[in-house]
Amino acid sequence: MRTNRDGTWAGIWDGAVNLRDLGGLPLDDGDTTVPGKVWRSGAPEPITPTGWAEALEAGLTTVVDLRNAAEIAQAHDHLPDAVRPGRIVTHHTPTEDPGDPHFLEACGPWLDHPRSYAPNTAMYPHLFGAVFRALADAAGPVLVHCSAGRDRTGMITAMLLSLTGVEHGAIADDYEQAFRGTVHRGGIAYDPVQGAWVQAERETWTAHEMDERVRERRAALLEWLADLDPVAYLRYAGLDEGRITGLRSRLRRPAAPGS
Repeated sequence: MRTNRDGTWAGIWDGAVNLRDLGGLPLDDGDTTVPGKVWRSGAPEPITPTGWAEALEAGLTTVVDLRNAAEIAQAHDHLPDAVRPGRIVTHHTPTEDPGDPHFLEACGPWLDHPRSYAPNTAMYPHLFGAVFRALADAAGPVLVHCSAGRDRTGMITAMLLSLTGVEHGAIADDYEQAFRGTVHRGGIAYDPVQGAWVQAERETWTAHEMDERVRERRAALLEWLADLDPVAYLRYAGLDEGRITGLRSRLRRPAAPGS
């Protein structure tokens, strides 16, 4: 098992952070999701040329980047991206407007928490429509990522997995793994008291504190999933039936002839 310098799991592509294949999750029909179709991760800048070669070997065709423009610029300033193969198509499809006061009021206190998912999706259906169109139109396997690979990525992958028919408990397990796999190193965060974006300190939690954070986040995620109708939402976001059907089947095995 490879690890990064900070001890976090590097995943299956050299340098990748918080990377995981969404295959092998239990479906409502007793089957499991197909591996090698959709991956989730943190920001890809640390991926090395060897890692990108491994991604290509795995079949990766498309990257869906959920970060906003300022985050991307900041990430490149700190760690220039390894040369990404030109044949990998990248879509920049943010899920939020960090300068929108309505977004900051509703979601600012909960940017690292599933409590932000309901107001975020309600506020920007056009942005989420762009994300899911990029996923639906991808020529082959896809990587979805934000900065940490935790909440924006977790929100999008939870919606995709729910649409696919993955059991809600397994979706929560996937989120938990991503949350535990995140290096909570601080960075830019919204301070609702100051009403401004600030430089946050790295957080160090005991095992008990981590378990408490996971427990409350799992509960909020499951509550959100119970109220979510992914097909209705994607229609509301402007996706046509063909794309919705394609997304629903992306992680499923083709039906056997005559079934």
